[in-house]
Amino acid sequence: MKISSQIAPSFYRTFNSHKMHQIYKGGRGSTKTSMISLKIVYNCLNESNCSVVILRKHQNQLRKSVYKEIKRACTRMGLVENIHYISTVSPMEIKFSQNGNTIYFAGGDDFETVKGTIDENKLIKIVWFEELTGWDNSEDIDQIVATFTRGNNDWFMALYSYNPPKNKYDWINKWCDSMKLRDDCLVSETDYRTVPENWLGKMFIEEADRMKKFDNKRFRWIYLGEVIGMEGMIYNPETIEYVDKDYISKNNLRVLYLDFSVDGGHQTSATTCGCYGLASDGYWYLLDTYYYSPHEKPKKRAPSELSKDIFNFEIAMIKKWKVGEDQETIDSAEGALRNQLYTDYGKRFHPVNKGKSKEELIDYSQAFLAKGKFRILDNNNNKIFKKENENYMWKEGTVEKGKPEPDKTEKEFIGEEPYYNSWANDYSYYYADHTQDDFQYWVKDNLSKLGIKE
Repeated sequence: MKISSQIAPSFYRTFNSHKMHQIYKGGRGSTKTSMISLKIVYNCLNESNCSVVILRKHQNQLRKSVYKEIKRACTRMGLVENIHYISTVSPMEIKFSQNGNTIYFAGGDDFETVKGTIDENKLIKIVWFEELTGWDNSEDIDQIVATFTRGNNDWFMALYSYNPPKNKYDWINKWCDSMKLRDDCLVSETDYRTVPENWLGKMFIEEADRMKKFDNKRFRWIYLGEVIGMEGMIYNPETIEYVDKDYISKNNLRVLYLDFSVDGGHQTSATTCGCYGLASDGYWYLLDTYYYSPHEKPKKRAPSELSKDIFNFEIAMIKKWKVGEDQETIDSAEGALRNQLYTDYGKRFHPVNKGKSKEELIDYSQAFLAKGKFRILDNNNNKIFKKENENYMWKEGTVEKGKPEPDKTEKEFIGEEPYYNSWANDYSYYYADHTQDDFQYWVKDNLSKLGIKE
């Protein structure tokens, strides 16, 4: 089998490199993971003394990713399991029959345990850090590399693979910039455009073209692996289409079902409930919005009053669109309102899993918008979504620190009329990010049906 027939042309130059540090970064579909897997199996077969450790941040991420990828590489190289190699899950290892070289799989959270199972008669000559973005800092990486280079007087390779974070101040991007200056480091930057189209498939190409059309900046990050930065607005306003408030009836569309998503407020922040619907044209619509802000009001609504408002809002939406609800989502940190809705009306809103960071939560919603399938009915209640969306920025200083957080400051409606919400029957004199939160919760709670990969 010719290796050149199994890897993209962009990797011809680097496949046989034995430089100590090799950074493989790029966009989705660049096939860097497949190439590295082949490179590892190739070296294990052609070197008499070469074992490997493959790491991801968490042990539970190994089996369905790198372990599966290495077995696929073995098959592509014509190897037969239980003849040319033996694979086990506990411990997670792949051992080659002809020379005893072994590939060990470890998570950063169980690294010390795996270290104790390694055959000391075989040198660890390759360490692969897959999905480097999952790690917290370069110090952990350096420590692991130092562990395996100790006592090794032959060659050694540390392989790093990842899709670059969009934030140029993220530790990985700064680390890569410094590594580029080293003589013992190779940096490979690739994307799907150098990969044969039949390897990627028609759907992959169509999805990339769709994102390029609707959100070119995100396309450059996701598919080309560019560090696009995080300056300015969090959302690209061009990915949101505002249509006439009667657009659905005027175009003879019908709503198929409804979703509701709640961001619960506190003493000074708003409570919102977005009503989202899938229409017969295949687009998702923000149909209407409940919004109540207690900011700087002497008398603030209690959870029991908010519960009644939201219940009545839902009933009105169900009657108007003549369909039922599919999913009801709420901020997982909002226990009081969630309990009140259950106590008063027996409604079990699903507390959304917010994930590991706000940046990740926002990224899911950006991925949804980049599909070009979201519209907002331009009615008065939804104007607060537009206002908050167009003023949704990163908090000053947080991007530079590598831990971006949105600005949640309550801002006054200056030089314009206060916002009136008919469902709350109340004016709001301040706005912040509350509709953006309920939008993010809705997306995160419905990833599968929105066609977003987790």
